Amino acid sequence: MRDNEFIRTKVPMTKEEIRAISIDKLQLHRAKRMLDVGSGTGSVTIQAAHIYPELDVVAIERNPDAVALTLENIEKFNCKNVTLHEGLAPISLEGQFDAIFVGGTGGNMREIFDWCHELLVPGGRLVLNFILLENAIEAAEIAEEMDWQELEVTSIQAGRWTGLGKGHYFKPQNPTIIVSCEKALENQEAQESAQA
Repeated sequence: MRDNEFIRTKVPMTKEEIRAISIDKLQLHRAKRMLDVGSGTGSVTIQAAHIYPELDVVAIERNPDAVALTLENIEKFNCKNVTLHEGLAPISLEGQFDAIFVGGTGGNMREIFDWCHELLVPGGRLVLNFILLENAIEAAEIAEEMDWQELEVTSIQAGRWTGLGKGHYFKPQNPTIIVSCEKALENQEAQESAQA
């Protein structure tokens, strides 16, 4: 989905190139339920819900302006498979998820990781996006410490072809660091506990 398809304000938005990679890393083709933490404009929520209409998508956002904007975009794209909660994660949610996307931790990195570990099914995917290097490093260190599997840290910078005078250049977007990992399967966790 193109960025210009969404209703937008000054609320931060995961840009389409980053969104495409992040959604791919969530492996939603095998998911039944997804959580989007810090939904912003709702772009990740809506694109996931649009591509996978059988997917149950739950979004959380603390900023009232962003909540209103997400609701507008949900209505625009007629997403019947989305539930939106206003609040600061971690919050109490029913059931478990196959995939969790985190667009913002609100300064609660450790709590977010512990909460995601509780909410994800074994083998579930966790993908986090960061602009600040320090936050990405903290996330990777926590993931390693908690023995999350398949840990990958990727830096992506996209540029858009833009006219300038008689020529063109690639107008750069902010680099984004994508941290992705997977909750260990139950037999792996049991083996690791026995070895400790």
